[in-house]
Amino acid sequence: MQNIVVLKFGSSVLRTADDLPGVVEEILRHREGSNRVIAVVSAIGKTTEVLLKQARELCADPEPWATAELLATGERISAALLGIALDRGGARTRVVNPREIGLEVKGEPLDGEPIAVNLNHVEELFREYPILVVPGFFGTDKTGRTQLLGRGGSDLTAAFLAVALGARCRLIKDVDGVYESDPADKASHPRRFADLNYADALHVAGKLIQSKAVEYIRTHRAICEVASLASPFCTRVYEGATRIHSDSKTD
Repeated sequence: MQNIVVLKFGSSVLRTADDLPGVVEEILRHREGSNRVIAVVSAIGKTTEVLLKQARELCADPEPWATAELLATGERISAALLGIALDRGGARTRVVNPREIGLEVKGEPLDGEPIAVNLNHVEELFREYPILVVPGFFGTDKTGRTQLLGRGGSDLTAAFLAVALGARCRLIKDVDGVYESDPADKASHPRRFADLNYADALHVAGKLIQSKAVEYIRTHRAICEVASLASPFCTRVYEGATRIHSDSKTD
């Protein structure tokens, strides 16, 4: 499969439903030039925290499989809303349930690992729809039960799909890359990394990129980009040497 880009949109970008138009614009920007796009989405804003709180109000230690089913509803809602927003913008889009494309997960119910996806079915969907929207954070086990990929698991969904499809992977965050320290702290003048090797990414980007996702791309010697909406800048995480850019306004 050629010319596929996997874009992941997290809750820091999808803070409320009002952020959907900006996400649509980003997807359509990457769609230009005949690219096919898979948009992986997290739950909107604090939805996951709200759902988890509801579960714990019922039971201090809620049953894991039921909890996985509950928490996955946040991503399902987010994907459905984005599909509606894309359709309103005139884009031919298909919202895809992970079960439909055989996104299989093994391990613990709340912290599993993706192991398989039906590439033939993904290709069939792409023949009719150039944009696929996939809820991140979960798949199904071999019996069909909903199984989560751990906190921040939408990063892993995106990395896994990109590796499986031989696609470009771009994680859209609320910052235009990985910095030496919190870029909100203007007094320290943190610099942005242009390139970041896997080991350094695990060390400095733990709050920005799920560590399991970094480990996954390291295992498969893959590349992922960390960027913000509509930004020409990014940090590339890959096997090469770590390089700090001297000017955050250029790449």
